[in-house]
Amino acid sequence: MQPNGGINTRNTINRMAEAMRSIGDGCTKEDLKLKGFSDHQIEVFGKKATELATAMAHAA
Repeated sequence: MQPNGGINTRNTINRMAEAMRSIGDGCTKEDLKLKGFSDHQIEVFGKKATELATAMAHAA
Protein backbone atom coordinates (compact mmCIF):
# COMPACT_ATOMS: atom_id res chain seq x y z
CA MET A 1 0.00 0.00 0.00
CA GLN A 2 1.48 3.30 -1.07
CA PRO A 3 -0.72 6.34 -0.54
CA ASN A 4 -0.32 8.85 -3.37
CA GLY A 5 2.17 6.46 -4.98
CA GLY A 6 4.01 9.53 -6.12
CA ILE A 7 6.66 11.96 -5.04
CA ASN A 8 5.45 12.20 -1.42
CA THR A 9 5.71 8.44 -1.04
CA ARG A 10 9.21 8.34 -2.51
CA ASN A 11 10.33 11.29 -0.40
CA THR A 12 9.04 9.68 2.79
CA ILE A 13 10.75 6.39 2.00
CA ASN A 14 14.01 8.18 1.17
CA ARG A 15 13.90 10.29 4.34
CA MET A 16 13.11 7.25 6.47
CA ALA A 17 15.90 5.21 4.87
CA GLU A 18 18.36 8.02 5.49
CA ALA A 19 17.22 8.25 9.11
CA MET A 20 17.73 4.50 9.48
CA ARG A 21 21.24 4.79 8.08
CA SER A 22 22.10 7.66 10.41
CA ILE A 23 20.87 5.66 13.42
CA GLY A 24 22.64 2.51 12.31
CA ASP A 25 22.18 -1.11 13.30
CA GLY A 26 19.45 -1.68 15.83
CA CYS A 27 17.24 1.16 14.61
CA THR A 28 13.84 0.82 16.27
CA LYS A 29 10.37 2.17 15.72
CA GLU A 30 10.96 4.46 18.71
CA ASP A 31 14.13 5.82 17.08
CA LEU A 32 12.14 6.67 13.95
CA LYS A 33 9.42 8.31 16.01
CA LEU A 34 12.07 10.51 17.59
CA LYS A 35 13.12 11.49 14.06
CA GLY A 36 9.57 12.71 13.40
CA PHE A 37 7.90 9.77 11.68
CA SER A 38 4.37 8.77 12.68
CA ASP A 39 3.25 5.25 13.56
CA HIS A 40 1.28 5.18 10.31
CA GLN A 41 4.28 6.21 8.19
CA ILE A 42 6.45 3.59 9.88
CA GLU A 43 3.83 0.91 9.30
CA VAL A 44 3.23 1.83 5.65
CA PHE A 45 6.77 2.71 4.52
CA GLY A 46 9.03 0.91 6.99
CA LYS A 47 9.66 -2.22 4.94
CA LYS A 48 10.56 -0.33 1.75
CA ALA A 49 12.69 2.12 3.72
CA THR A 50 14.54 -0.76 5.38
CA GLU A 51 15.24 -2.32 1.98
CA LEU A 52 16.49 1.00 0.63
CA ALA A 53 18.65 1.71 3.69
CA THR A 54 20.22 -1.73 3.36
CA ALA A 55 20.94 -1.21 -0.34
CA MET A 56 22.41 2.24 0.35
CA ALA A 57 24.66 0.83 3.08
CA HIS A 58 25.96 -1.92 0.79
CA ALA A 59 26.62 0.58 -2.00
CA ALA A 60 28.68 2.87 0.26
